[in-house]
Amino acid sequence: MSLLKSKAPRIREKRLDTLNAWLGSAEAAKQEFTGEETVQRIRTFSQSSEDDLIYALKLLAGVRESVVIVHAPRGCGAAELCHKVTSGNGRWIVTNLDQKDTIMGADRKLRKAAESAYREYRPEVIFIVSSPVAAINNDDIQTVVEELQEELELPIVPVYVTGFASRNAVTGFDTALHSILKHLAGTSGEVERNSSVNLLSVVEHPDDRVEAERILELFGVGLNLLPDGASTATFRLAAGARFSFTLDQDSGNYLGVMLRDEYGVPYVKQSRPVGLGATGRWLAAAGRALGQEEAATAYHVQESERVRRALGDFSLAGLRVYLALPPATAFAVADLVGEFGGEVAGITVGHLGELQVSELESFSDRYPTVQFHVGDGQAFEELNIVRRLAPDLYIGDGAHIGQVARLGIPLVSLENQPVLGYAGVTALVRRIAAALKNRAFTETLAGLRTPYRDEWLRRSPNWHIKKEVK
Repeated sequence: MSLLKSKAPRIREKRLDTLNAWLGSAEAAKQEFTGEETVQRIRTFSQSSEDDLIYALKLLAGVRESVVIVHAPRGCGAAELCHKVTSGNGRWIVTNLDQKDTIMGADRKLRKAAESAYREYRPEVIFIVSSPVAAINNDDIQTVVEELQEELELPIVPVYVTGFASRNAVTGFDTALHSILKHLAGTSGEVERNSSVNLLSVVEHPDDRVEAERILELFGVGLNLLPDGASTATFRLAAGARFSFTLDQDSGNYLGVMLRDEYGVPYVKQSRPVGLGATGRWLAAAGRALGQEEAATAYHVQESERVRRALGDFSLAGLRVYLALPPATAFAVADLVGEFGGEVAGITVGHLGELQVSELESFSDRYPTVQFHVGDGQAFEELNIVRRLAPDLYIGDGAHIGQVARLGIPLVSLENQPVLGYAGVTALVRRIAAALKNRAFTETLAGLRTPYRDEWLRRSPNWHIKKEVK
């Protein structure tokens, strides 16, 4: 039976043994995935973290000519408002459920919101995104969707996120992609084969998408970029493409696997192209798939020489670097640190599962004793670890940089920083060089106290992480 027949995909804990709580050595983390079953951890105390609703909204905001209806109380819509303000993408409506709606149902509100969105925006597609409140109330979204599709004569896609089924927020990406393929790509029997190539890009920096497209121009193929910037027609075209390449094996994996298993589109798996070595391997994998490996190798040699000339004698030799990034980016940046002679002092990632096993094995072979921390939004744990390790540089995604800066450590935020391909190497290295040279900001912040009392910081960073008892 097709996996797309279900309302939503299996959560990452069940599908990929994904952990959201862990602290130990890299070698011990690798051993977690060698047995028959991975033992989940829970936290007896947890700080704030994003949920699958927020991740689904991030992804859907990138689909062109769409409107997102958040079927939820006003507070859940605030997450999409924040994303709109920071990214400028997407049009959205929140149904503003109240106490009466949670008891009596809110079909009328949902229908009214969809009709209003259609009249005002004339979109190509409307996404109706569930929420924790709608999931608990068990609102009959599907019936409303079927009625509205007949009335408005355009695709209306229900996205069933719950906010509590999974402790790994990245499940929201999978759920949104599942719904998009189910409702927009067509059935496998209807697909027409074409000569294009899918480039899977999930909420990437715009400059990174441009760089990836620039590199792949070498092969002279037509590219379908999805889901970022995609239209409804792009998803139908993607189901008949020659191959799928991904920019992030973690966030884009579900899309690549479903296009392969449901529609027969080969999926070329390769690590994130961050750093010269990883970019070369990514490009070589694309070249092999398209029968142009020699051209890919020659191009990589040419571009690598150009980047090395531009960066001159830059080196991280003798420096210990702490990384706090999404898993695919963290492993890739760890390789880049090694390329320039630096040493990884420790890593924090939001989750860790089967998708990261091969990269984890490679990392643990080089850094078996390095502390490996899994925690999304756990500022106390991360700050405690960084404080104890005292690295020379911190590279993070922006979540806790304000607190880490109070430790006086030079830092680089990748929150709005291109990192992919040859242009990404140049941009990131120059950003690192500037942070190491200009230390006045963090040295000033070092005089400020962190938000945590001394008795908290005297506790072990894994004080609240326990094995789950079934």
